[in-house]
Amino acid sequence: MVSIATIRVVLVLGIATLAAACGAKGTLGNDPNTDSQATKVTWTDGKAAIQINCGMPGGCQTRAVAICGDNYQTLSMQNMPNRGDMTSVRGPASVVIRCP
Repeated sequence: MVSIATIRVVLVLGIATLAAACGAKGTLGNDPNTDSQATKVTWTDGKAAIQINCGMPGGCQTRAVAICGDNYQTLSMQNMPNRGDMTSVRGPASVVIRCP
């Protein structure tokens, strides 16, 4: 007979696997889940940074959090929505970030 503890472990592992499969990619390269491409670049101060190009602006933020966590510095933004103009139709967006 299967114990309740075994069922809980299998359930938790299944949910964790599903969340990881649906989440954003935390490494450089292409990520079809967020429609984004992340590459390492050299910023104007000569230090390394990460440029994220994405088909939708929300994909850039999701990818930045996946790569750096909640703590990252935004160096540049292009075609990203701001408070008050989020209803404007934009297009592909890009952001340059640096992880601490």
